[in-house]
Amino acid sequence: MTLFAMLFPGQGSQYLGMLSSFFSEKNNIFKNTFDEASDCIKYDLFKLIKKGPEEKLNQSRYTQVIVLSSSVAIYRLWQYKNGNNPSLMSGHSLGEYSALVCSNAIKFFDALKLVFFRGKLMEEITINRPSLMQAIIGIEKKTVETVCSSIVLKKK
Repeated sequence: MTLFAMLFPGQGSQYLGMLSSFFSEKNNIFKNTFDEASDCIKYDLFKLIKKGPEEKLNQSRYTQVIVLSSSVAIYRLWQYKNGNNPSLMSGHSLGEYSALVCSNAIKFFDALKLVFFRGKLMEEITINRPSLMQAIIGIEKKTVETVCSSIVLKKK
């Protein structure tokens, strides 16, 4: 048997229409997982993924629950298809919660509550302070270096 690990993504992997092909599967794993998450936080996550608005999808409180639910649903599908159990599970930032749920260290419901609260706190801490944390996605390295250099030079 080959040993392998699963690594779960963090915030920033979400987008409108994500997982669309999985929601049409006959086994209802994705629908049931997202129904469970939606019931927990009292908001229709499937509708948000499908129709937006994108601004709301990218709010941390919703993004984080969506990414967690997506990871758990994919793992549940993996198990349903008789995928081997990974030897190790880990996650990047928010993905740590997915790893904890999928390794049975915490319950999905508990993780949903924690992650929803975590997302709210992250939103609150960045209000009127947008430079506290930024994700750099799809930008050339040279552009990032130029912007960072200009900020450092302004502070001197």
